[in-house]
Amino acid sequence: MTLMNGEWQIILMSALPIAELRVALPLAILQYHFAPFFALFLSVLGNLLPIALVFYFMPPILCFAEKHIPVLHRVIESYLRSLERKYQSKYHKYGAFFLFLFVAVPFPGTGAWTGSVLAVLFGVKPKASIPAIAGGVLLAGIIVLILTLGYENLY
Repeated sequence: MTLMNGEWQIILMSALPIAELRVALPLAILQYHFAPFFALFLSVLGNLLPIALVFYFMPPILCFAEKHIPVLHRVIESYLRSLERKYQSKYHKYGAFFLFLFVAVPFPGTGAWTGSVLAVLFGVKPKASIPAIAGGVLLAGIIVLILTLGYENLY
């Protein structure tokens, strides 16, 4: 089976920050008319891609910016520290389960990208955080799927 243009668009849109599967999954069903579970599969697959990117590239990018682009490093650090202050107490209270819940809630800014950044910031080992984030992505996908199918049935 080869992926066609529409399938790639859904995978790539799901991998984008902010939009993630919250936009891609309804688009796959309502615009491309993909079968619901195929749309869910593509959206979850695309939304899982950033997890590896964040874990692999974020630490070296921060080190590079610190050494070579101090202004950018300060901006990034400021943003990351604000995220850390906002969510650290909840993480310490609930552990990796917090990452699961955080990612599972399908609101803008609570997806795989931010969950992965928080995991790196809190020093959570990938072995513990990646399954929690992936589970959250899957649950968010199921929630968005149910909402999309409900919306589709209204019309």
